[in-house]
Amino acid sequence: MKKTQKRVRRWRVAIWTAGGFALGLLSQQLWLALFVALVFGGARLIGELSRPKPQAPEETPPLTDKMAAHYADSGLSDSEIDLFRETMDTAAAQIREFDAIAARVPKIKAVALNHDLQDVLHAYFKAVVKTPKQLAIAGHFIYEQLPNLVSIAKKYEAISHHEVKTQDTYDVLTTAANTLSELAESIRTDYATFVETDLDDLEADLSLAKKQITPRLAESTVQPGHTVDLTHIKEEMENTHE
Repeated sequence: MKKTQKRVRRWRVAIWTAGGFALGLLSQQLWLALFVALVFGGARLIGELSRPKPQAPEETPPLTDKMAAHYADSGLSDSEIDLFRETMDTAAAQIREFDAIAARVPKIKAVALNHDLQDVLHAYFKAVVKTPKQLAIAGHFIYEQLPNLVSIAKKYEAISHHEVKTQDTYDVLTTAANTLSELAESIRTDYATFVETDLDDLEADLSLAKKQITPRLAESTVQPGHTVDLTHIKEEMENTHE
């Protein structure tokens, strides 16, 4: 994981210092104003240094030989591979985040189950990884649907934890749940469209296989409506026994 530098917001330190100085001037003594300014500025500086470090996104896992060969077979350039991997790593993190929220929030879990949403998300992700050249076709899912899904789920979870809920709160939660349902169905539809090419390819392969099998069957089987004359075979067998 990449290390992130903690940023000290100097403007806040400056404001606190100036505020302390102004407060000290009320005493009409310069030394006291400077002292208060130093105290205020130092307190703000300590507060800035004690802030937790922002979490950095996880680094992209090393590229395996198998995946490198897969990308090469797909015709991706080095820059395209980097972009594709970064994009899919982000998508994978978002799917994991939604899975975690669904595990914590029963209503979101119910919506997901009703639409097989989590299975579809994982299947869609695998389908895109399998055909990286079609990333643009999956752009609606990757860049819009998935981020919106996670955003709505996060806000739903936050609002559901409000200790005091008004009718407006329940109305917002209901609207959010309905929106999640509509979004889930939209993702299902887009996934079906995305893998339709694979289904067409399979049907074409099956059709070709049937055409290749039929002539061989015709050569090795009796045609419908015809019978095999076994008389000469019976006669040969009788002559052999004599």
